[in-house]
Amino acid sequence: MEALAASPVAADAEAGRIPRAYGVDRSGIHGQVARSLRVSRATYFRRLRHGMVAPAARHRG
Repeated sequence: MEALAASPVAADAEAGRIPRAYGVDRSGIHGQVARSLRVSRATYFRRLRHGMVAPAARHRG
């Protein structure tokens, strides 16, 4: 997640920050986290999914 959050690609960086904000930092419910990061709910859930899948794929491969 940290490597993804440090990415120079904005979408990847968000994908690294969103799971951390929701799951690790416990920053609130999904809607609160999306608002605090200033992204739409749809974008939030896309980035959340990407942020959860990318590290797992990297670990496997």
